[in-house]
Amino acid sequence: MDRTPPRYSRGRINRAGKALATADRDRSSPELREDMRVLNNWRAAHGFPLSALHDRLRAEATNIAADAVVSQRLKTTPSTLSKLRRFPRMQLARMQDLGGCRAAVHTIEQVRELRDAYLALDLGHKLIRNIDYIDRPKPSGYRGVHLIYRYQSDDAFNGLVIEVQMRSRLQHAWATAVETAGAFLHHALKFSEGEQEWLRFFALASSALALKEGSPTVPDTPSRESTLHREVREYATRLNVVARMREYGQLIRNMSTFKRIGAYYFLLERRPAEGMTLIIPYERDELEEASADYLAFEEEGRDVVLVSTDSLEDVRRAYPNYWLDARLFLREMQGIL
Repeated sequence: MDRTPPRYSRGRINRAGKALATADRDRSSPELREDMRVLNNWRAAHGFPLSALHDRLRAEATNIAADAVVSQRLKTTPSTLSKLRRFPRMQLARMQDLGGCRAAVHTIEQVRELRDAYLALDLGHKLIRNIDYIDRPKPSGYRGVHLIYRYQSDDAFNGLVIEVQMRSRLQHAWATAVETAGAFLHHALKFSEGEQEWLRFFALASSALALKEGSPTVPDTPSRESTLHREVREYATRLNVVARMREYGQLIRNMSTFKRIGAYYFLLERRPAEGMTLIIPYERDELEEASADYLAFEEEGRDVVLVSTDSLEDVRRAYPNYWLDARLFLREMQGIL
């Protein structure tokens, strides 16, 4: 397995994050390009501890649901810098989700079973946060379980923080739909940025799915089903949600892959103008090469993310938003509409 160690001090990492978050979009100066290299190395360093927690998550999730979708990803630079701008006091070296893995199972009951099984493991790492967004959904409508671990070892990776997410099928469908809509609206809806009517629609839709799952609704949304469904229909009609999301879903249906045996990491690039998503695979010991390509693509302004799943077939299941694919969400909404 590739082990890319952090090459810079925490102080240098924090200074790079601050400079990049406060700079304009032009990062062509030598100083900012060096800051980008610092950020990329710090991000890539999370790959080794992330893989360790991901492998244990995959084992537990597939034991509970054989077809569980388990994946891992290194946070994109735009998302990283957006978070630093939203939280000016946050330091890059202390960000808790640069490396994250996720399991999507069928039901809330399976999510909780998975959480309890994972917490019972002797991982050897320190659990620093256990957040239940199912019992306490975010105002945006986001629901799921997050476990934050501090990796503990006697090498350079000691102290790196990894986020473990667990979602039900419906929670994953909702999150995918939010990212898909955000892509075609050019707003970060997942961060509660963008048109208020779309943000309200997704908060209401999340509550509707929560009621179906028998869990608490989103704050400031109706808890009575008839009232909630009526408001969902009003916003869906006003925004023409179904037609617009289906239309954009037709933009990207194809997948172009560079063939390579033994791939573990996949660089996804969304190309709407060509109606396709490009997938570049890398073997398990090629994380540093993959991270360098990731950075180069981001610097060119491409829509990319570096991920890992159990197989190429699972890439689309784990990241349907890279195909603007919200079909499961739309099927659930049809029952309301």
